[in-house]
Order: sequence, then structure tokens, then C-alpha cells
Amino acid sequence: MVATATGSRPAAPSAGPFRVSDSIFLTVIEATDEEELYRILNINDTIANGLHSAKMVFPFPRDGATYFIQRQVSQRINKGIVHNWAIRPSIDGPMIGLVHLDDFDHGDVLGPCFRDEEAGTTDSSNILRCGAFGYWLSPEWAGKGIMTNVIRYSLQHITRSLFGFERVHAEAWLDNTASIRVMEKAGMCPARGVPCFVEKFNATKEIAHFIYDVEETNP
Repeated sequence: MVATATGSRPAAPSAGPFRVSDSIFLTVIEATDEEELYRILNINDTIANGLHSAKMVFPFPRDGATYFIQRQVSQRINKGIVHNWAIRPSIDGPMIGLVHLDDFDHGDVLGPCFRDEEAGTTDSSNILRCGAFGYWLSPEWAGKGIMTNVIRYSLQHITRSLFGFERVHAEAWLDNTASIRVMEKAGMCPARGVPCFVEKFNATKEIAHFIYDVEETNP
């Protein structure tokens, strides 16, 4: 799953934990998650191949896992910033995946999203506040419907209440049919995708782009 983000990274007013179901929880990332993060990212190349990030490679280096965990903990404790949550099978269980929410970078090609496309105005009052959604799940837990439930819950209960997002974007490589099915089942709708060159693959990848318009009543 790929997502592009930018922005000033505002502090989240609540860091959870969030109860998705009796067997799925979203909690902040802890220092104790480092070992499991390192293990999961080295099970196979599925996660590395599914993410745009040049830093997400296989095999994944130990210092990469250390840096990621330390950065998440430091941002949360020192600045109150939370943009990544660990997916867990219980509130104090091991990390089995990750969810990321941040501002969406539309880029020069896509341009901003407007509330009223036919209004003909491009001022800030007509521009939607858009977020980017990213995720990965351990191959050991794939095929159980976990990510569909996590995405659906996040879109309905976190995106607007924590960040004020009115629309959420998510992307997957066009050949990543499993991730595309997950987004469709979670209620996201297909939109225009822009191919991009991915340095770690040394190739241009076609992108499946999805959006979700968040309801005003989102709690």
C-alpha cells in the first residue's frame, strides 16, 4: 500500500487506543515494538514491494527498525504528534501491522480537491482538506479481513475527528489486487491515478487511486 503525505504534521488530539473489534485494536507505537517490527518486515518481501518508500527495502535493516520506532516514540512524547498506529490483536498484544494518516500531497498533476467542482472558484474556501491513508499488515495475518475492518473504522471514526479531513486518499500499485480489493470493501471509490517512477524498482509503476469522502457526522 502506498500513500503520499506532506504538511506541518499537527498534533493529534487523541492517540487512542481505538477498539476496531473484539480482536483488533489500534494503539500508539511503543519502544517494545522494535523487535516485532524488525521480524515482520523480514518475513518476506511483500511489505517492501507494496510500499512506495525508498527506505522500505527487503531485507529490512536493524537500524531502520530502531530509527522508526525511536522517532515515533519521540514525536509522541516530545511533540504530541501521532500519525502512525500499531494494529494489535488485543489492546496489549504484539504489533501485527501499521496504519498511517497524514496530509495528502496532491502534487502539480492532480491539483487540489474542490467541494464544488462546478463552482469555478479555486479559493481556499472551496478546497477540501485531504488526508492520506497508508497501511501494511504482517503476511501471517493476511486474508482474515483485518485490514478491511481497520480501514473502514479509521475512515469513519478517526480521519475527521482527529485531523479534520474531509476527503481521504489511498493508493496501491495497480498490480496489487489484494490491496485494491481491501480499499473497495472498506468503501473507498476509484479515482484518477498518476503513474510514478519508483527508484527502488527502477521502473515506472501504475497506481490505483482511491478516495473516501468523510461524512460531517463522523464522531
